[in-house]
Amino acid sequence: MLGVVRTSLLRVNSRRYRRIVIACLATLTVSGSVLGAVLVMRGRTEHAVRGDTRVVLTQAAQQLLRAFHSRRGTLTLLRDTLDRAPELQPGERQALAASAVNHTRHLLGVGVVQEGQPLSWWATPSSLSPRERAALSRALAQRARLRHVWKVPSTFSVSTDPGRPLLVMLEPLRAKTNQRSAIVGAFDVKPLLTDFFELTLQQPYPVQLIAEGQALYRSPRWQGSSEGRQPDVIDQPIQLDAVDWTLQMQPGTTQAVRAISWFTKLLMLFGLIGGLSAIGLIWVLAMRTWILQRAVARRTAALRRTTERLRQLAITDELTGLYNRRFFLERWEWECDRAKRYRRPLGCLMIDVDKFKRVNDVLGHVAGDRLLKEVAQHLRTQLRHSDILARFGGDEFIVALPETTKAQADAVAEKLRELSIDGPWSRHAHIGPVRLSVGLSHIHGEDTAQDVIQHADANLYASRQHAQVTGSG
Repeated sequence: MLGVVRTSLLRVNSRRYRRIVIACLATLTVSGSVLGAVLVMRGRTEHAVRGDTRVVLTQAAQQLLRAFHSRRGTLTLLRDTLDRAPELQPGERQALAASAVNHTRHLLGVGVVQEGQPLSWWATPSSLSPRERAALSRALAQRARLRHVWKVPSTFSVSTDPGRPLLVMLEPLRAKTNQRSAIVGAFDVKPLLTDFFELTLQQPYPVQLIAEGQALYRSPRWQGSSEGRQPDVIDQPIQLDAVDWTLQMQPGTTQAVRAISWFTKLLMLFGLIGGLSAIGLIWVLAMRTWILQRAVARRTAALRRTTERLRQLAITDELTGLYNRRFFLERWEWECDRAKRYRRPLGCLMIDVDKFKRVNDVLGHVAGDRLLKEVAQHLRTQLRHSDILARFGGDEFIVALPETTKAQADAVAEKLRELSIDGPWSRHAHIGPVRLSVGLSHIHGEDTAQDVIQHADANLYASRQHAQVTGSG
């Protein structure tokens, strides 16, 4: 036995066998290095995919909250209308509510609730059964007992039926004649969420929205647990007043992820069965492809950012950050064609800053620029997200009001006329607080887009002359 071992050691020590052993060790080393690199690449790929998923999840949550705030804008418009005209007759209120329901997606009904009184519907949600409406009224009565519900807007969810949750928004009225009263809007949650996710998440990221253990929405490609295997899930809380939901997302199986997974398995197979030359060649090609993909991805991202920046510069006013005149005129032509084609209401507001020339002459152009920025900020706050606001030139601003009736447009114009814009000029004896002159026009019949703008400009001139006569300008 010792002789056999001694003979084997002598053969290993010979030059021929040493070369074989060195070649085997080199092959194993290269194969192990390739396998290790593949595993590291796979881990980094999974980490990058998870990071991208978290970014997409955060953006989706923010867009969902903005969608809820956009729906609240309808109730805010009704609240402002009622605060300014509390003497509206029941028929007029029902007409306003019916218009809001018709022009707001997934809004089932609108009503008003007062402390100690049952819910009074202006536009009854016909799709709800009497039992569901009774459950909704009870939930509103319980919500109305909270301490601060009459001071700030409130949002909460109601499960009138296990298969049909509702999103309820309360908008407190501010007029003294409507103390401890609020406008109520009931939204159908599941169709709202379905439309939102199908239009927003164009990328293949499976999502589901959880509320109190119940799935309000679930993507068709959502992967459940199978055979003890738990899929990777990332959570993001959605909180809006009393609404406390959880948005969950799984990493998307994009074409790039599938390609990387397949390529990784191929490299692992070659690393196990290939020789030194094959392993080295595959590794070089893999690295070259990966480097080229990263270079192309960087250049594509840089080009996309540059293109987006140039587009923003082309349509944005540099001083105020609003849309510029060229963009507005192009969009206005489109809005006018749409309003005529579908016979929808469309309004236009031409706004002029009173005392702007006096501010420039007395305090200088720096104060004038600051005044224009303050006006732009106030207009952003007062207008809806769907309204199109632009700087038309100098101290003139213009607003397109899609899906807005003449009465609603008059209410918006009056709200803007009541604005008082304070700043350094307010302390000057010859200037004081700055107000806005507003001209309103509404599309009629065969009016062209330019005709509507000219009517608004003419009404603005009349409004400015009236302000000068009354001493407000």
